[in-house]
Amino acid sequence: MELGHHLKRARESKRMSQHEVAELLGIAQKTLSNMERGKTQPSVIQLAKMGEIYGLDVLKLLSENGIHLSPPPPPKKTYRKLRKNYNT
Repeated sequence: MELGHHLKRARESKRMSQHEVAELLGIAQKTLSNMERGKTQPSVIQLAKMGEIYGLDVLKLLSENGIHLSPPPPPKKTYRKLRKNYNT
């Protein structure tokens, strides 16, 4: 099952409309609709807010959908510095 479908089911289980949730998230109802249909992906911040609204463990939901969060790569300057220090 896709992430959007899980989010829609969670919203419906709370008996909330797309309009209500979109207002809490500060987004357009159409944007939430697109997320639930899998046309767009929510940001990490939006996912965190949805987790609070729906009472979901967002990390568990993501991992169940094969999505694993990892830290961003280091900035290029840091990478170059590390590489230079490693090679000497």
